[in-house]
Formats: sequence, structure tokens, C-alpha cells
Amino acid sequence: MMSLFGTEKDKQRLCDASRTLYDCVYVFVSSTNTMFRMLNQYLGTEFPNVVVRENLSIKENLQLLVSALKDMQETVELKDRDVQQCISGPLYAKILQPVSSVDEKVKLVKEIHGLYKGSFATLCGPIAAVLLKNSNLPEKLQSVVRLLVSSPVMSLRVGDLLMTHDEIAKALPETSTSSCPATRTGAKARSQSMPSVTYSLTSFMRVVLRGQTPKNSLEIAADYLEEAAKVLKPACENFQSVVKRAEEYVTLIIDKLQ
Repeated sequence: MMSLFGTEKDKQRLCDASRTLYDCVYVFVSSTNTMFRMLNQYLGTEFPNVVVRENLSIKENLQLLVSALKDMQETVELKDRDVQQCISGPLYAKILQPVSSVDEKVKLVKEIHGLYKGSFATLCGPIAAVLLKNSNLPEKLQSVVRLLVSSPVMSLRVGDLLMTHDEIAKALPETSTSSCPATRTGAKARSQSMPSVTYSLTSFMRVVLRGQTPKNSLEIAADYLEEAAKVLKPACENFQSVVKRAEEYVTLIIDKLQ
């Protein structure tokens, strides 16, 4: 029966794109929790852990994350101002420069420590705050949400993103809702006025395939998911790299100075 709805390649494309989106949501959240743990430990904040709510949509989960990140941004901006008042402009600029060499990072933190060790109980919190503040993570994530706001993919429940081939087959409509197939452009145009709702995969399929022929339904659904993944995955990787950079500095400070 699945042969009616598309090729094995389209089934795999849909599953792969779904998995990518699922992983992105979890990486965004786990990276945020890593940041919160660092700030709680070294700045004395009390940011709670964020959890993925699989019964909510991708959009709703990311919006909740943006809200939590905005609270964090206020804290790191205050600490960043303190740092700028304590250290010289050239040294502050060096913190923000992309440095790939571990030796250069060690040299920098030792230089800051040697000159300003009386200003900070530990450099872990201040350095992490400077890096996170200047990365402006809440605004970047919010920009991604705005960019994808017209896509029905954003209304998919996170928990439905790991469905199997068989579950996807059951979610597909067996007949087209229109005798006159719409163009791919028409399907995209309709998505621009999507209401703010949460879809099961079955509902998602019905929305994106409205007016389409059953034989190409898997291909169309896979296209939608891949388009969203192409936007979300690079943003997720950038987000994760910012957090890893802050982690690297914290680890170096602990290993070399404490």
C-alpha cells in the first residue's frame, strides 16, 4: 500500500528530516541547561532546568526557550557591564575574538587573572557571561522562529517527530481532498496564513496535502520537513558552538588557575 504514497527514498527523507528536527529541539534545550548550570554555579543564579514538552509543538517549545533565554540575557548583560568596568578594552575584545588554539586561550585567561585577580572571585562566571551576552542567543533563536512561522512544520507535536514508517503510512490520507491538484506553490501560499495550533502528524499531513494527489504525498511532506530542517539545524549548531566555547573557557580556568 505504501507504494501508492511515494518511494522508499521519500519515506526515508521524511523520517530523516523528522529526526533532525527532533534532535534540534533537544539540543537547543540541553545546551540551554548547560548554560544555566554554569551560571548557577559561578554567578550564583537560580535558573531552573528547561524540559522538552513533547505534547507541545516545535514552535511552542522554542518560544518557551526564548522566554527562558531572555531572563538569562538580562543576567549576563549585568555581569558583562561589570567586566567591562574592571578590565581594559583590548583584553575584553580578546575574549570575543575567535581563538582556536588552546594555548592562546590559556594565555588570555592567565593574563586576565594576573592583572585583575583581585576583581573577581573566579573568572569562570565573568568569562562565560561575556561570551553568552555577546552571542545574543535569545534574539537569534527568536529570528529562526520568525523565519519559520509560516511553515506548518512548526506546529507539529515534538513527540510525533519520531514516528516509524508504519505510523507515517497510517497518518497519510488515502484520498485527495480536492479533485484538482494544487501546485506546490499554492500549498506554500496556504501555509503562510496557518493558525497557531498544534498538529499531530495526521493533522499535519491533511494540511500540507490539501488538494494534492495521493501518489506524491510523501514527497510533499518530506519537502516541508526538509525545508524547516535546513533552517533549524544550522541555527542549532551555532547555538551549541557558543555554549561549547563558554564551557571550554570554564574548563581551562578550572584546570590552569584553580
